[in-house]
Amino acid sequence: MIWTVIGTFGIVVATIIVGMFADRRWTLLPRKEDLLLASGIRSQLPGQVEGEAPATAITASIGEIERIRRKQRCPRCDIPLDSAANQTVTHEGAELSVLQFTCARCGGIRSIYVREVP
Repeated sequence: MIWTVIGTFGIVVATIIVGMFADRRWTLLPRKEDLLLASGIRSQLPGQVEGEAPATAITASIGEIERIRRKQRCPRCDIPLDSAANQTVTHEGAELSVLQFTCARCGGIRSIYVREVP
């Protein structure tokens, strides 16, 4: 009786190992990166992008701020973001404008910190 259970367990383990080696050699199952690429979702790189935190605020004039506002796109849906009301914050004694955006499709929220120069 015990040898039947051990034999069945051994066959199952051997089948899993052979399947793993075959998948690594011939790619039988789709990879995570391929599925994300096909769905249009891009993976986020670690670290902060310029303007995403008060410490990395973008220095720009009023005209450049409008250009930044127009070119914002959703990182997930890749559609233009809708602009929301601006806020003002103080970081290390400097006054920063916070440009806020929302995505109409996925509801994502994005904030860009900008230091205005005349």
